[in-house]
Amino acid sequence: MSALGASSGSQAVAASQSVEIEEDAPAGKKRKLRSEVWKDYDLVNVNGSWKAKCKWCKKHLGGETRNGTTHLKNHLLICEDRITRKGLTQSTLKLSANPKDGTVTLEKYVFDQNVARKELALMIIVHEYPLSMVDHIGFRKFCAALQPAFKLVSRNIIRKDILDMYQVQKQSMVNYIKKLSSRVAVTTDLWTVNHQRKGYMAVTAHFLDDDWKLKSFLIR
Repeated sequence: MSALGASSGSQAVAASQSVEIEEDAPAGKKRKLRSEVWKDYDLVNVNGSWKAKCKWCKKHLGGETRNGTTHLKNHLLICEDRITRKGLTQSTLKLSANPKDGTVTLEKYVFDQNVARKELALMIIVHEYPLSMVDHIGFRKFCAALQPAFKLVSRNIIRKDILDMYQVQKQSMVNYIKKLSSRVAVTTDLWTVNHQRKGYMAVTAHFLDDDWKLKSFLIR
């Protein structure tokens, strides 16, 4: 057999071989997905079969045309990952009362875990509550009754939240004082905690703002 004949034979064999599709490969534009349910799924090819891959839990379900979409809709109703993550961002309605005239209005409310944690830290700061309150069973049950989606953090995490908030407020206060035209008076306060046998010192800055109102900020 000549070199030309051998080359032609090799090309014929190569052309007759099937091309393997990459496992879990995206479908691309080979099929038009008209149903709304496909917003929560990706159509992928797994070992030659079309599968619907849930975007929430990554589970593979039947994706062939003959399978329809009923099973896909039913899966979304019981998908725990979708219920957990989407449930935290969906909006609900709440009643808000106006303290001035007593009128009640209906407003849209979206739960935010980070906002709730910030408000918890501010409450502890303002009322000087102990950090251990977040570990109290009664307080945890109270929070669960108000908002089951709120994940109560430990005392160490809430302590870190408070320190982070302090650093942000401290830098904001420093930038504010730099722009002041008035002078700043600094006072200190010393005290000792008996049960810890530790001494503490607080440093407070006092000044008059542009409206001649006395302002005081704890800086240390």
